[in-house]
Amino acid sequence: MTKPYLAHIRRNSSGIEQTIYAHLHRVADLMSASAAKMGLSSTARLIGILHDLGKCSEAFADYLSWSHAHPGDYSRRGTVDHSSAGGQLLMQRYGGKSDDKQLVIEIAALAIFSHHTGLLNYIGEHGLMNASGREDAYTFSRRMDKADILTGVNLGYFFENIISEEELDNLFAEAVHELSALEEQIQKQKSDEEYFFYWGMVVKILFSMLVDADRLDSAEFELDDSLTCAWDTESLWEEFSAKLEKKIVGFPISREEKAKKIATLRQRISDDCLHAAEQTPGIYRLTVPTGGGKTLASMRFALAHAKRRHKKRIIVVIPYTSIIDQNAKEIREIFDRDEAILEHHSNVVSEEDNGEDTECMDWRRILTERWDVPVIFTTQMQFLNTLFSGGNSSIRRLHALQDSILIFDEIQTLPVKCTYLFNLAINFLKDFCRTTTVLCTATQPPLEQLDFPIGAGKNAELTTDISETFEAFRRVHIENCCRDGGSSVEDIAAAICRSAEEEGDVLCIVNLTKQARELYQAVSEIAQDSDIEIRTVHLSTKMCPAHRKKVLAEVREELRCRKEHPERRLICISTQLVEAGVDVSFPVVYRALAGFSSIAQAAGRCNRHGELAQGIVRIFAFTDENLSRLEDIQAGQKIARVLLFEKEADVLLSPQVMDEYFRKFYKEQIESRMRYPLHDGNTLLDLLSVNRAGVGVCNQRGDKLNTGFAHAFHDAGRAFEVIDSHAEAVLVPYGAGKELLLAFDAKSEDKRLFYRNMKRAQQYMVNLFSYEIKRFSGMGAVWRTESGVIALREEYYDKALGVQFEEQQNAYCMI
Repeated sequence: MTKPYLAHIRRNSSGIEQTIYAHLHRVADLMSASAAKMGLSSTARLIGILHDLGKCSEAFADYLSWSHAHPGDYSRRGTVDHSSAGGQLLMQRYGGKSDDKQLVIEIAALAIFSHHTGLLNYIGEHGLMNASGREDAYTFSRRMDKADILTGVNLGYFFENIISEEELDNLFAEAVHELSALEEQIQKQKSDEEYFFYWGMVVKILFSMLVDADRLDSAEFELDDSLTCAWDTESLWEEFSAKLEKKIVGFPISREEKAKKIATLRQRISDDCLHAAEQTPGIYRLTVPTGGGKTLASMRFALAHAKRRHKKRIIVVIPYTSIIDQNAKEIREIFDRDEAILEHHSNVVSEEDNGEDTECMDWRRILTERWDVPVIFTTQMQFLNTLFSGGNSSIRRLHALQDSILIFDEIQTLPVKCTYLFNLAINFLKDFCRTTTVLCTATQPPLEQLDFPIGAGKNAELTTDISETFEAFRRVHIENCCRDGGSSVEDIAAAICRSAEEEGDVLCIVNLTKQARELYQAVSEIAQDSDIEIRTVHLSTKMCPAHRKKVLAEVREELRCRKEHPERRLICISTQLVEAGVDVSFPVVYRALAGFSSIAQAAGRCNRHGELAQGIVRIFAFTDENLSRLEDIQAGQKIARVLLFEKEADVLLSPQVMDEYFRKFYKEQIESRMRYPLHDGNTLLDLLSVNRAGVGVCNQRGDKLNTGFAHAFHDAGRAFEVIDSHAEAVLVPYGAGKELLLAFDAKSEDKRLFYRNMKRAQQYMVNLFSYEIKRFSGMGAVWRTESGVIALREEYYDKALGVQFEEQQNAYCMI
């Protein structure tokens, strides 16, 4: 009997072997099950059974034996190409016969070619050549035409021991039938861009299934343990619903008339959401005034809808890490099932492995990528990375979105450049992956009115009587304090201090971290000379999360004690990080001029629970404010300035005026800005659909195009970033960050300890831009620890301001 070819040898001293038969069939089974509801089970099984065909070779067997004998030595990694053979076999066996067969070959082969590198291009942005004019290594044709791949593969062994030729032919025929049926649905799209974008999403989701199944099986073999959990979601949704209903019933009823009215309105909104859960899966809007209780109302809808429509998970997408802890903590306390809730918002441990072999990766880290739990809280950045970022770790999560309910909190914070990509992706998930989406905000952008509209139905609103609800929630009086030419930092600081002395605690929100720092320092100086006790605090993204949490906790405690200590005052100077969803309530709020949605969110931090008859929100403008690096805020500010001149400030929170603001905002956008423009004049939407740029270059050169698709997945993935930050996380010497600095600076081979420390370290990290790090390096203020983590020296971190450095911009951005 021929010795079986192996897929893996366990890295510990046992040397236990996994056959290629066991690996390929396990991956094929996992993929087939995952793709069944999309009607692509045979296509997925075909990809799974062929993805590691190249391991049926003496060359790979020799490499595997050598690697096991030399643990930790990766010098021969990549010397044996085992991920090209499966795609080449498809072309050799079935190519050139018909368009429907070619469709299967191109989709399956690209997934197989890419499963260690990240998705390749069909055609690159620069055609079949890269920017330097050389043949692009990251293209479909380069891998398909790679020489001497199949010659070393033992196809006789494969067909005799893995799958027979007849079984493979039948599987391929079934895949042809599946993709032909899918083509009938996708061809209904209105434009070429939508048509090819949808096919790109099909490729991505099949690729996601392959990456996940491959890594899961490899991890389970290495750890000798099953790492999947069969959640009984039907029972779980019942349990969570009962606990949420108990929580809602138990809310205390205020005796104060205004607060009692707000509590009644919150209950009505919540009841509307519960009743709307009976509707069919689709895209819905939850338009609720700030302070309207949308966190629990949207969860109430999601749980009832999940029960009714048998959904697998609920994913809550929140714009900023600063409010994930708050929202997730509230839900955790209600559900009381920690193992069923995942918070995924780490930006410390790099997720992108850039094709790193799973043999070299930390297995526990691999398992955190799966999103295989019923309730997930994540950031807008993580969600968009799942859809559009390069590498394999982010896209691995994509297929987990099937049969999910997606709740987007503060949807108006979606970056303008991502608008069309987001709309098309959400439409695809609705049409082909059975997702239900809820877009939550007090300030709904008109995403359904754009050239590539989001597919919300006619009855998309989850609540009724929106205008009346907003009027009933009116808790603030808005004053337009903008002067011609703007106001100086000193003038604004003086006005804030007067308000604190005469009217109570003050929150001031500005657009730039530089403004927050200068205003804090000016207010602190003036407050020292006041006749009353005034405490001044500062919040910005130049403070690590643990520092910000501490300050926010102190702010909440100080506000809570105000009745006991009415003689004291608190002034909080902050960037936008407190604006969306942070549960604080001040009697007076100052807001630097920005878009109306930002002003509305700021107003949501004023008299939030109706404690007063009326709160006060004052809008002001800085002299010579430089927003050139924040295009979305700059555009919103320009429109807000015009509308404030035309209208009374007090009406700007109404749905009618907000709708007018957004219509003007999107009308004034250069159309390409919503397509995700790139520096070379191309757009990401083009690269992920028709790729006119790449096709045009090929036509000019006379290059032969041998695929029906032109997607430049690799180029698009490398170019995509939610925030144009080019930032890197730096560990700061705040709190436990000091001891972590010492731990990272000590040499250690314990990878598990390293990743545990990295998880802890996310609370003590600050993202700094590349130019800031370069300047810090020149000053000797940062160094790279033995573990590779960049660290900041103690004298450069201030207990009030965070990183001691003159910075230019704030990463949080809201239109």
